[in-house]
Amino acid sequence: MAQSIDKSRQPFGGYHRILDAREDAELTHVGPKTPCGEYMRRFWHPVAMSSQIGDLPRSIKILGEELVLFRDLSGRIGLLHKHCSHRRASLEYGIPAERGLRCCYHGWLFDIDGRILETPGEPPTSPIRASVCHGAYPTLDYKGLIFAYLGPPEGKPEFPIFDTFELPNNDLVPYSIDYPCNWLQVAENPMDPFHSVFLHTRVTRAHFNPAWGALPIVEWHKMDADAGIYLTNTRRWGEYVWARTAEVLMPNFAQPPDIYQDPDREKFFPRVGISKWTVPTDNASCKIIGWRHFNETLDLGGKGDRSKVGLNKIDFLGQTGIERSYEEGQRVPGDYEAQIGQGPITVHAGETLGTTDTGIAIMRRMLRNGIRAVAAGKDLPSLPRNDVGQVPTMAGDVIVRHPISNADDLAVQREIGRRVGEAVAATRALPHGERQAEIERRMRAARF
Repeated sequence: MAQSIDKSRQPFGGYHRILDAREDAELTHVGPKTPCGEYMRRFWHPVAMSSQIGDLPRSIKILGEELVLFRDLSGRIGLLHKHCSHRRASLEYGIPAERGLRCCYHGWLFDIDGRILETPGEPPTSPIRASVCHGAYPTLDYKGLIFAYLGPPEGKPEFPIFDTFELPNNDLVPYSIDYPCNWLQVAENPMDPFHSVFLHTRVTRAHFNPAWGALPIVEWHKMDADAGIYLTNTRRWGEYVWARTAEVLMPNFAQPPDIYQDPDREKFFPRVGISKWTVPTDNASCKIIGWRHFNETLDLGGKGDRSKVGLNKIDFLGQTGIERSYEEGQRVPGDYEAQIGQGPITVHAGETLGTTDTGIAIMRRMLRNGIRAVAAGKDLPSLPRNDVGQVPTMAGDVIVRHPISNADDLAVQREIGRRVGEAVAATRALPHGERQAEIERRMRAARF
């Protein structure tokens, strides 16, 4: 029998590599009643910056739903289904009242929880107010971001306060960036630290500093109950070994350490440069919404700029579609170009994953498990809290001085990265200052 030949491996064989362009709907489709959409609706998500909500309602789309976000005259935030329950007029043209939002068309007044307070023109005995409740979602205005929960009310989880949100002497500057592509190809980027070596350093020029171009030794670790993943990303730079811990918590929250970190001295766990969520707008668009962190333990070289952080802008290269021309994006591409360049919804069947994509594979598997758990009617695990009610997180930098010797330096890097990962995990419940001191003690006591 003649042996079949895989023609897709032939040079100039593009004809044989044309994809059946079907996306992985289980992970990428987020509308109501879709498997991933139902899973995502079990979490709190930021939906806007507080500064975006003035005295007029704002039309937004989240998880494929058309919504209206507003602040009533008493200062409360409401998030309602966009179209009025009476005759479907858009509530983006509604008039904020002392309590709730009034439809411009016939004056029906909706409270922030969806209850109908007034139906002008209807007789006093009309049963409408008692029998109809407009679609509404709970919100929380926290540190310059507005969060919402779009899931079943009976399953609403406690809003998670992560420990990095309450660090001492730390400023959180909100930002929001639009991406014209599916949420997953943006959200999984932090679990791929190797892209920093090439995209951010070697391929064009150093976006942050040259040390990012050193090829790291990376280990990925699953958190308890599949709550997320953290990685240790350890590289040699001169006399220093730099172990960088980054994390993703399911489904879409990520924290990388200091964006402008420079391994030029010993440092013991300065924390994160960014806390961010990748929030699906619909299947083919999303937003990164979060905070840039500014404090005196980060960005010692003074490269950051608070004035460049906000709506569709942030203070490092290649993160938006409006800061540079198309030609500039081609000459020095950044995360934005690499992610939207995959198409509106990337086709996983066309990928060729390697060892460096281990974190991507783990993350997708965790998401799939969570999606299927919700579909099966199971409860998702709650995040552990420390003694003050905060969720401990893992991201930060540890830099130790260890001059190069004749020993196997890769083995040294691997051991330092392992020790850092152990120290960060073992100290997670400690208050910030005590945690830093204990990590330093452990690292100085270690022998490599």
